[in-house]
Amino acid sequence: MHFDRQSFSTTCRLLGSLSLIVLLCGCGIGEKLAELAPVEGIVKISGKPAANILVQFLPEVKPGDPAPTSTGLTNEAGEFELETADGKLGAVVGSCKVLFVDTTEERAPQGKESPPPRIPSTYTVIGPRTHTIKVQAEQNPKFEFDLMN
Repeated sequence: MHFDRQSFSTTCRLLGSLSLIVLLCGCGIGEKLAELAPVEGIVKISGKPAANILVQFLPEVKPGDPAPTSTGLTNEAGEFELETADGKLGAVVGSCKVLFVDTTEERAPQGKESPPPRIPSTYTVIGPRTHTIKVQAEQNPKFEFDLMN
């Protein structure tokens, strides 16, 4: 069998280029990334700072756009700072729905009555009264939420 040196060289270059393209695609180059901006705030319940409240920002984006949810847990002063699941600080720029979860809420055993929740259900599920926040690319204000009980 006889191989032409020029066609062999061309084949090698082609395979090398294809390998590089596959490698780059696998590394996420060309992948659309979400634009994030720092977000912090305070959560109160009936005017008092609320500790141990998980704050979730759910971005409203077009289908196919990256939309990581950002979360933050309030400290004793009710303050939180948001980050994505992969540890990047901030929330997606644009419109976001905001939900709250009381991490201290306990359910009573079956047959017993549970104490009333600290957070009304209108703040814990998406519905007509769900907060919508506009996250801006430049500096955002310190968001303040008062979850009246």
